[in-house]
Order: sequence, then structure tokens, then C-alpha cells
Amino acid sequence: MSQRPLLFMYLSGIFVFIVLLSWGSYRFFLDNKISQLAWNESEVLSRSASVFSREMGHIKRVTLLLRNSINARLSAQDSTLPQGTKTIPSEWEALVVDEFSQFARTSKLISQVRWIMPNGQELIRINSQADVINRVPEDQLQNKSDRHYVQNAPDSSNDVYISSLDLNIENKEIVRPFQPTVRGVVRVNGEIPGILVVNYDLTKLFELVRTFSSGGVYLEILDTNGNWVLAADRSLEWGGILHPDSMSFNIKTHFPVIWQEMNAADGLERVFDDGRLWSLLKLHIDEEVEVQDSKTPSLYFVARSNSDAFTLWRTKIILSIACVAIISFSIIAWLVWRQITSQLETYRLLKLVQQEKTQAEQINRKLNLTNKRLVDLQDELVESSKLSSLGLMVAGLAHEMHTPLGGVRMALSSCKVWLDKESKLRPSEGLEKIDGSLLIAEKNLVRALDVVSSFKRIVSDRTAQDVQAFFFHNVVNDILFTYKPILKKRSDIHIESECPEDIAMLGYPGAISQIIQNLIDNALDHAFQRLDKGIITLTAKKEQDNLILVISDNGRGVSPEIKAHIFDPFITTGRTNQHTGLGLHLVSQWVNVLMKGRIDVVSDVGVGTIFTLTLPLRVEIDSE
Repeated sequence: MSQRPLLFMYLSGIFVFIVLLSWGSYRFFLDNKISQLAWNESEVLSRSASVFSREMGHIKRVTLLLRNSINARLSAQDSTLPQGTKTIPSEWEALVVDEFSQFARTSKLISQVRWIMPNGQELIRINSQADVINRVPEDQLQNKSDRHYVQNAPDSSNDVYISSLDLNIENKEIVRPFQPTVRGVVRVNGEIPGILVVNYDLTKLFELVRTFSSGGVYLEILDTNGNWVLAADRSLEWGGILHPDSMSFNIKTHFPVIWQEMNAADGLERVFDDGRLWSLLKLHIDEEVEVQDSKTPSLYFVARSNSDAFTLWRTKIILSIACVAIISFSIIAWLVWRQITSQLETYRLLKLVQQEKTQAEQINRKLNLTNKRLVDLQDELVESSKLSSLGLMVAGLAHEMHTPLGGVRMALSSCKVWLDKESKLRPSEGLEKIDGSLLIAEKNLVRALDVVSSFKRIVSDRTAQDVQAFFFHNVVNDILFTYKPILKKRSDIHIESECPEDIAMLGYPGAISQIIQNLIDNALDHAFQRLDKGIITLTAKKEQDNLILVISDNGRGVSPEIKAHIFDPFITTGRTNQHTGLGLHLVSQWVNVLMKGRIDVVSDVGVGTIFTLTLPLRVEIDSE
């Protein structure tokens, strides 16, 4: 007994040690995994930022190259232009168009080259799509004064402004398929001043950067407002331009914590949120500008781990550590248990013997109780057999007595007829006395015939097994007649009957007679003790196709414990008075099984008991 707490103490210590070791192992593997993810994300961010910065530098150099080329070719042309001219000479225009066309062929990144006047009106526009160079007609040229790249054009002709990243828009319609576009903007001075704008199509750059996502790491790019321009879920891309009024395409809605970290980021930042590792890098489009201000366009490069893959990895590592921990704990616990239980084996065997002894005693008590019930049942069957034999004998005796009593009644009737004739012819006091004696004899003879008929009917009903037609009040009257001798001995108990004489039934009168007798016997034996006063009431009525029979008493009542099992066999409170506990069980079987009825009981201790029987007026006969 004293070693069980010791076993629990050992197992608890082992369990705590293994839990701590498992937690340490999990943290070790988790830190290594996060370090690996951080390195992968840093590699992705470094490659993508390097490629993007290199491409932006190339764009600036190409734009300056165009400016220098234009200046060189126009320097001679400007000297020949008349001072103060307000029209654009065709030679000058042809020269610019030719230069723009040749320049557009030098790079597949160039999608447009434009000369925009200081007031924002396009003067010349060359489109380059799939190596096809064409000039836009003059009537299709637009005023771009409201565009940010015109408003932010540098004042110096030596500076190049790189615009923010957006989609190419023509005639207020987004060009499809989407063309991620930045614009190199440089100012040109001379006799005809203007702004050179070169549109660079970054579609291939985006395709290249998208391939950097690998190893469970996704690369995404967002603009300064938090809208996706490159996303793992392509349906989110360019939502800020396509759906400017919706926040469903903004990282502020999906990951507000990450957006706060992005705004506060200065260089490379890492955040672990939503079950994944985020690496954040803010990159200015033009990194060569020494002083970065709010006008300098910037992008956010975000590398994040695949949350599903990370969750799967974490689940696997947790399951692996848990399996190892469980196996280790099981082995160690088994060794400890084996060591300790060897000392408890003797105690266990002794306890097992004691339990088996207790079980044997319980089984023996149950066998004795079952045997006693079988003996009681045997006695009940013997008593029933005796009563059945007695009933048959009484039936035969009643039949034999009924015949001579009938003959005596006929003789008395004939004698009375003769005596009436003699009294009319020769009246005398002696004849009158003889007539009175004959009347008394006939009355007693009729009573004897009624008693014999009642016994004969009761016995024949209970021995009959077939369905019979009968009146219910006859069954009640016959059974109550048999209780007159008993009630004479218990004068303080009365039986009252309220039974209409028009209740005709088709069923088993013998079974109904036995049911009423068992319920009245139950009330006499259990509801009232020797000197108690009380009333047993029988009330019958027809209700649709059923007979409602209520047998109640105002006796001592039944306890809830007995009431719950009152119809079970061998349940009785009068075992000491040789009661078997089968009376109400048989009543339940006759009502529920034989006659397809229902019996309910209501009883309160000290108030009395009410049995309510619902019996069909006509028993359905099963056809074979």
C-alpha cells in the first residue's frame, strides 16, 4: 500500500523531466527552422532587391543616353531655327521621330518614348510593342499635365526622375494584359524645351523576380500604400489600381500588424506573426538619389514563409518529439513499474482472493434468494393447482345441486298452486299457515339456487380459456359475493361498487374476475392492518371502446421504492406472511399481454392507492 505513492512520485518526476526535455528539443528545432527560413528569406530579398536596383540604374542610364543623343542631333538644328518661332518645323519633328524610333529598337524594355511640352501636352509619342514601332497620330495625343511624373519632372537637365510603379494607362483605360511600368523622366532645354518620358515595361522583370519564390518562401512586392503589385495570390495584384475604393486588396486589411512593422521598418526587419516568418525590406525605386524624401517612390519587398508548410513542419516535429517522449516515458515507466509491482504482487494476490471470496458470498446469497423464490413459486403453483381442482369439484357439486334444487322448487310451486285452490274452496287458518311456510321455503330455495349459480359461474369463467360475451356487472357482483364472509370478520372495512349494468363485453371474464380479486386481496392484505378502518371503491365506466375500471383504497399507501417495482415478480412487503409477490405481476400480465390493455398506479404514503385499468370492451381474436 505504501509503495503506490512512491510509484506515482517516480512516474511524476520522470514525466516532468521528459516534458521539459521535449520542450527544449522543440525550441531547439524551432529556432533552427526559423534561422533557416530567415536565411532563405534574406537570400530571396537580396537577390530581388539587387535585380530591381540594377534594372532601375539601367533605366536611368538609358534615359540619360536618349537625352544626350537628342541634344547632340538637335544642337545643329536649333541653330538654324528662327528666333522666337512658335511653330514646330517639320525637319525638327522628323529628326526627333527618327531618333525616338531608333532608340525604341535598342531595348525590349521600352514601350513608349514621348516628348511632352512644359504645359503637359504630348508633342510626339512613339509606341513599341513586340518590335513594332509606330508613331501615334497627332489627334490621339493627350495632355499629361495631371500625371505625377510630369509634375515631378526634375528642374535640371542632368537629373533623371524615376516614377512610381504602376500599370500602363492609355486613354484612361488600363492596357491589358497588364504592363507593370516605370517612367524615366528628364528635362531637355533648347529652342524647343520639353520633357522626355520613356516608359519601361517591367513585365519580364516581374516574371524573373517571381521565380525567386522557392523553398517554402514567397516573395511579394507592395507599393507605399500597402497594395500588392506582386503577390503569391495573383488575384490580389494591382488591386489598388483596379479597385481603388476597396481595402480587400490591401495588406492593412489582411495583416494589420505586418503593415505597422512595414511603416516602422528601417532596412531589413523580421516579424513572426500568423504562424509564419516575415522579412521586410523598404526599397526606394531610385537608390542613387542622395536625399530620399516623400516624393521619392518606394516599394516594400516582403518575403514570407508558407504558413501551411510551416504548420505542417511544426506538426511533424511536435508529433515526432511526442512519439519519442511517449516511447521513452513508456519504457522508463515500464521499468519502474516492473520493479515496484514485484513488491506489490503478494498484496495484489491476497486482495484478489478476498474479492473472490466476497463475490462467492454474494453469488451464494443470490442463489439462496433465487431458490427461495423458486420454492415460493412452486408453492404458489401447487396452491393454484389445488384451487383449480377445488374449482372443478365445486363446479361439479354446484351442477349436481342445481338439478335437485330445481326439482324441489318445481314441487313447491305445484304444492302452492294446489294449496291456493283449496284455500278458495275451504278457507281455514291451517291452510294460511301452511302457505306462509311454503313462501319462506321458496325464498330460501331461491337464495340457495342463486348461491349455487354464482359459484358455478365464477368457476366456469375462470376455467374457460375462450373469449366469451358477458356483462361486466355480473362479474363484479359474483366476486363481491364471495367477500361477504371475509368482510363479516373485518367489519371496519367496506367495499363500495359503482358499476353500470349496461357494460357488455367480449373477452375473458375469468381473467377479469381474477384481476379484481387480486387487487382487492392486495388492498385487504397491505393497505389496511388488523384494526384499520377503510373503504375499497370499485368504479367502472365506458369510454369510447374501452372499459375504465378504478379500484382505490384510503389505506397506508405504497412507498416510492416499492412503487417503482410494484409489478415485478416476487416484489412484496408481506414476505413474513407467506406472500409470494406474484399477485400484481399476474395482474400486469393479464391486463397488458392477454387483454392488450393498460394499468396505472398512483399512491402516496398515508393517503392511499389507486389502480386504473383501461381494458378493451371487445378483445380482438387473433386469426391463425
